[in-house]
Amino acid sequence: MKKILLLTLFFCYTISNAQISFEKGYFISNDGKRTECYIKNLDWKDNPTNFKYKKELTDSEPATESIATIQEFGIDNQSTYKRFKVKIDRSSNDLKKISMNRNPDWREETIFLKVLVAGDATLYGYTEGNTNRYFYSTKTIPTEQLIYVKFIQADKNEGAERISENNEYKQQLFTNVKSSGTTEKDILKLKYKKDDLTDYFSKYNNITPGLAEENNTKRTKGQFFIKITPGVSIVSASMKNTADSRFTIDLDKKMIFKIGAEAEYVLPYNKNKWSVFVNPAYQKYEDEKDYSVYSGFISNPQSPYHVKISHTSIQLPIGIRHYMFLNQNSKIFINAAYSLDVSSKTDLVYTNKTDNNTVKFDGNPGKNLAFGLGYNFKNKFSAEMRLNTKKELVNYVYQSAKYSSIDFIFGYTIF
Repeated sequence: MKKILLLTLFFCYTISNAQISFEKGYFISNDGKRTECYIKNLDWKDNPTNFKYKKELTDSEPATESIATIQEFGIDNQSTYKRFKVKIDRSSNDLKKISMNRNPDWREETIFLKVLVAGDATLYGYTEGNTNRYFYSTKTIPTEQLIYVKFIQADKNEGAERISENNEYKQQLFTNVKSSGTTEKDILKLKYKKDDLTDYFSKYNNITPGLAEENNTKRTKGQFFIKITPGVSIVSASMKNTADSRFTIDLDKKMIFKIGAEAEYVLPYNKNKWSVFVNPAYQKYEDEKDYSVYSGFISNPQSPYHVKISHTSIQLPIGIRHYMFLNQNSKIFINAAYSLDVSSKTDLVYTNKTDNNTVKFDGNPGKNLAFGLGYNFKNKFSAEMRLNTKKELVNYVYQSAKYSSIDFIFGYTIF
């Protein structure tokens, strides 16, 4: 079963990487030539430096263009990127790296900027990791960055330091992008965030809020789901004692029930194909077995033993998930998680049935990795098979109790 699941996961991973999402678009080369094509839409989180495309969807292999050869490219009704040679502020907003300089850390670079709002005043966005910068241009102002810098400022009166902000972007907008109906208060309350700036430029260009990006383009938005997740597990447990072979025994596979809930956040990029999730679940596993061990005595060569194990836990898998869309309503997914027991109790008891002497071991919270394969219908119903690697239930020098399971989880989205 485990080999089949691993092979299936590998197959789905291969499909995921081979999955092609080429959509109608175009690019303009350095010589001004416009080429209609189909671009592989990765719904980029970070501004790209290259892209793959096909002249025809039937082409076997895609070609690649880069920022060195292309001045503009776009995907119809999705996104547009334009190349600029601009000064960009690379100062850090990381609290550990913020400097005491209130001025931008300018660097001249050639980058693709994403068109967020197009019109008499155009707003562009640039993202790289945790760096978010916004640029603008008007009929008289060439493309330049809207300036926002966090810096450390010394308080001379109190002899302490505090985080301050250089909000020069507000002055830039007040001077260069202000309509007759714009008040100083409108600009003062603007935050250096995509939604705030997009709405401001949309209003300036008389574009209906909510249709902010160029040509009424689509915004990929994050989604949050809460699910109930009942399931069954096929459990395997094996005990081993390196000092005394009497306490080494494998138990038969057993099915148990579990109940859980899942919180999932679908990330707002890459076409909603990635998500993060947490899936706490309660389970109780109990099993016992009679077995015999070699006693060493001729008159009674076998000694009867009994082993009983009880394991109760609240598992907490925290992981990432990747979706592969089959159609508008259906998608399959693979995921990987790190799972730990946030609340756990384990009792392991061996009984020598000849004299009723017992040996007891107790346990600590376990941890393991988990890999899943599943199907989702309309974001409402889901089913998943999840392989859990072995975890240690007791923590002794000589005694171990390995626990592993294959879960079959059913999900129903509450909201």
